[in-house]
Amino acid sequence: MPDDVLRRLHQAFEDRLHVAVRDADAELIETGLLDSLRFVELLFAVEQLFNVHVDLNTVDLDDFRSLRQIAAFVERHTRAGTAGGSGAGLDTRP
Repeated sequence: MPDDVLRRLHQAFEDRLHVAVRDADAELIETGLLDSLRFVELLFAVEQLFNVHVDLNTVDLDDFRSLRQIAAFVERHTRAGTAGGSGAGLDTRP
């Protein structure tokens, strides 16, 4: 599933955020590829694509610095299936 998550995230960046990310490890925030508006759009896209809820009160920017980190975040939280512990900041929807 990690490759599928990366592929879907890559496609979301191109289709929804209009940002071409060439490397899954590219720094998205510090390079300016992901600004505050695009970050909010990304959170919405993650919720839609992976059927999860991202809690804005507990989200950690470090989980969104690269496509690979975002994919790991999605993997951790979709496997956990609940919020709290390693699932803090993200709840799966019913």
